[in-house]
Order: sequence, then structure tokens, then C-alpha cells
Amino acid sequence: MSRTMLEDCYDHCIRLTKRTAGNFYYSFCGLPAPQFRAMCALYAFMRVTDDLGDDSQRRLSQRIIDLEAWQELFTNVLRPDWLASGMADWSEPAIRVLPALRDVVQRFGIPHEHLFAVVRGVRSDLEFENAKLNSQVETNRFQTFDQLADYCYLVAGAVGMCCIHIWGFHGSEAVQRAIDCGTAFQLTNILRDVGEDATAGRVYLPAEDMQRFGVTFEDLIAQRCDARFRALMAFEVERAKSFYASAKQLLPCLEPHGRPIMKAMLQLYGGLLSEIERRQFDVFRQQVSLPRWRKLWIAADAMIHQKLLPK
Repeated sequence: MSRTMLEDCYDHCIRLTKRTAGNFYYSFCGLPAPQFRAMCALYAFMRVTDDLGDDSQRRLSQRIIDLEAWQELFTNVLRPDWLASGMADWSEPAIRVLPALRDVVQRFGIPHEHLFAVVRGVRSDLEFENAKLNSQVETNRFQTFDQLADYCYLVAGAVGMCCIHIWGFHGSEAVQRAIDCGTAFQLTNILRDVGEDATAGRVYLPAEDMQRFGVTFEDLIAQRCDARFRALMAFEVERAKSFYASAKQLLPCLEPHGRPIMKAMLQLYGGLLSEIERRQFDVFRQQVSLPRWRKLWIAADAMIHQKLLPK
């Protein structure tokens, strides 16, 4: 692939990130140019993968097929002997994103298995939805927290592993810290979206936890924010906090230019968790979010700290 074509791919990834990543894009902006471009290419890959799974205009079975085709394409792109001459029949997202992803993987030594894990995570959601549709029985997505933790690695921890390769890290403990960070963030998303997911027929909270506190699927559908539900949510929030404590220990393991972004992400997701607590765990009446000014402040702070780093 020519350098001009590769630059065009990076430009597309940057535009896509700016358009859809919100304040995270501005947190990326202070990075050195190679890391900034790499983060945008990684985000674009994740965005396309998620969109293939979320496309409600297509049947579940077709989305699974599309995801398989996407994985086959980027598996081929990551091979050492890949040639760009076979791109003529590719879809537009693949043409615009995958060459940049290949370049990032090669430059920063990202293990391929982390990218495959992300696709497995999206596929597992589709397969569960398909099985539930066929059985027409409402059930929890996970029976135990260990099962949920495995899922958190696929959809978030693996992304964290890709990020620390781009940012640079040292120490073997950084790997587990990055995985714990992904678990903390994904647990926060799950707790924030309990009401919305239940309305859509999805429950990510482990069945063993719901049984422990006497909360049923019907309670979530009815949006009962009673003492049982609050106790369940308090338990899950404390669990998430333990993963945040581990995630914070990742900061000194990162190269200096990775720390402001990591700090910003901890503030954004940790702020959501604190907001859930402030509302006394009522995630039904109004979507939990941070004020726009606060998100902009966090992003700006990350950019300022990036600019202050020695070149």
C-alpha cells in the first residue's frame, strides 16, 4: 500500500473518532502524533466492530455473518505476507480502517489475540440474543460473576491491553491492572444501563447476585428501585470500586504520555459510578451521565498535562 493511501486511512480514522468518540477524542489530542493516530485507528476498528453488532436494521443471523466476514478480513490484513492488491472487493469501512490498524499493530507490537477478543465479545452478545430469541425465555446473560468478568475482558479489558501497548508500559503487573481497568469501566456501564437494558430484555447482572438480594428480572422490567434493588446495586458498586483501586495502580506503570489519558478515563468512568451512588442507585428515572462542562474539563485537563510533558 502506498504511503498516500495509508495516510488517507489514518485521516478517515481521525475524522471518525472526532465525530463519534466525544470527549475521548480531545483526550487523545495531546498525545505525540504517532500515538494519537494509533488511538484513532484503534477506536475506528472498535467502532466498526460494535456497529456491525448493533445494526438493528439487519437480522441477528446476518449480523453474525457480517462479523465473521469482518474478522476474516482483518485476520488476513494482519498476516506478514498481506498485500493491498486484494482490497477491490472490500466494504468501505474495511478499506478505510484496516490498513491503518495493520500499521498500528506492527508499530506498537499489539498482540493479535486482543483484537480477536473484542470480536468474540460482540459475537457472544449476538449469539446470546439469537438463542434467547429462539427459546423465547428471559434469562440473565450471566449466571456468575466469573462469567461476567470473562465478558468484561473481551469487550473492555482487551481494549485496555491494546491501549497500553500504544501508550507504552513497563512491569508485568501492568497487564492485570489494564484488565482490571476494563472490568471497572464495563461494570460501570452495566450499572448505569440496568434500566435501559432490562427494557430491551437484557440483564447483565449475574443471576447469583440477583438471587442473593431477592431481585428478579420482573423487578428490573418494572423499574422497582426498592431496598432490595438498592442493596444489590450497592454491592455491585463496591465490587466495581475494588477494580478501580487496581486500575489506579496502572498509572505509574505507563509511560508519561499515557498517564493523562488514563487519568481522564478514570475520572470519567469513576465520575459515573459516583453519580450512581449520589442518586441512591436510582438508574431508572433518568440516564446517569456527567454534566458536559465536567467532561470537557476532564478532557481539557488531560490535554494540558500532555502539553506540559517534555518532548
